[in-house]
Amino acid sequence: MSEDTGFQFTDDAVPRAYDEVLVRRLFEPWALLLLDECNLRPNAVALDVATGPGTVARVAAKRIGSGGRVVATDISRPMLDVANSKPSLPDAAPIIYIESPAAPLGVESAAFDCVVCQQGLQFFPDRLGALREMRRALKPGGQLAITAWAHIEDNPFYAALHAALRESVPGDLADRLLAPFGWPDAQVLKNTVEAAGFHEIRVRSTTLPLIFEGGIPQAARALAATPLAPSLGTLSAGTQHRLNAAIGAHLAPLLREGKVSGNMTSNIAIARK
Repeated sequence: MSEDTGFQFTDDAVPRAYDEVLVRRLFEPWALLLLDECNLRPNAVALDVATGPGTVARVAAKRIGSGGRVVATDISRPMLDVANSKPSLPDAAPIIYIESPAAPLGVESAAFDCVVCQQGLQFFPDRLGALREMRRALKPGGQLAITAWAHIEDNPFYAALHAALRESVPGDLADRLLAPFGWPDAQVLKNTVEAAGFHEIRVRSTTLPLIFEGGIPQAARALAATPLAPSLGTLSAGTQHRLNAAIGAHLAPLLREGKVSGNMTSNIAIARK
């Protein structure tokens, strides 16, 4: 691997890299914002769909307190294993992790005060079905809170990684990085939430900073936190060297005082059952 980035691809470490590299810097700030938007109250019962390593669920558990309950679902057993490996939080609601797709969703009906889904909906094969399942899970008057990334062009860090991939690896592999940004239209998001039966729908676009304080070597590890990592690990040493060089070149414009900095923009939808 290039000494410039120190980036390594491994087959079995995607969930760990996701948790170590992205959770604190990317997903926790958005979790805080999302839970602010849905006005989560103490002693509530919350459902986190597509929990990954439990990021939103753990923030919600602290806000709800020990008198509440959090259920967190994900289709990925390795992600749930990471979530389950984390220590319990003091004075927080208990979290139950369930391996389940978003549709059908393996939880009880009319049981939750709030259902949240952070950066998961764009990956679901049946988005409308998933939203209907979230509505089923909510109590009458319960609240839905969703985030989905805007266009990749509005997220310059990932736009730079995608440009580096397009220069270095087969196009079909490079374009797999576009998946998180594959449902960027705020109006389409609103229309789909409405079609699922929700009302009082609010959708807005919001931007937060993403900062890798360790510079390019640390920022480059974000690729190791994506499903591309196993395929990238099979590339020849020469191709990996070219990719690492391209990553360094494309991230250089985002480098300020030794830190890689770039804003992330997401659509947020809030609605009621």
